[in-house]
Amino acid sequence: MLHRFRDGDAAAFADVMKTYGRLVRAVVSRRIHGSYAQEEAMQDVWVHIFGHRHAVDPERAESFPGWLATVAQRRCIDLLRRRGARPEDLAEDGNVPEVAVDPAQHVTFETKELRAAVDAFKGRLKPPWNQFFEMHFVQGLPYADVGETLGIGKLRCKYMKRVLAARAQRNQPLMVALGRWQHAGGHHAL
Repeated sequence: MLHRFRDGDAAAFADVMKTYGRLVRAVVSRRIHGSYAQEEAMQDVWVHIFGHRHAVDPERAESFPGWLATVAQRRCIDLLRRRGARPEDLAEDGNVPEVAVDPAQHVTFETKELRAAVDAFKGRLKPPWNQFFEMHFVQGLPYADVGETLGIGKLRCKYMKRVLAARAQRNQPLMVALGRWQHAGGHHAL
């Protein structure tokens, strides 16, 4: 079922919703209050889960419920933040027992989500800017190495860094993915 789900099969997605619907509802009801708001959140969470199905590792079916719970919880927090929730509104209330999450599956999801956000950002850059971004921000190469490879000076490297950093800060999907990566404790040049 997970292989078909990851490949986008509608029947497999329906099976996943049927099998794990109670789990996702429990996570949503812990975070979102009010039946109408919960139903809206459930729809949003399932759409988000389907959109991120490529992060599922079908060979690790035992960790799939933990992955679902993590994705649902993070999506609920995103929804609450968009509505202007206060930090105390984002705290766990403890009414629903925690679902065990396999740390490796969690990190795999975080890494794939970050890589997808970085690739989407880079995809909108012209070739020299794309190369600079990859070399300096992603690979963490110093100006001297980047400049030598691209045939540009240190001053141009500093300029490109400032421009790209400003553009990256305005790119919400990238900033969200970076925030989650840093929150998860990952270390990366970006």
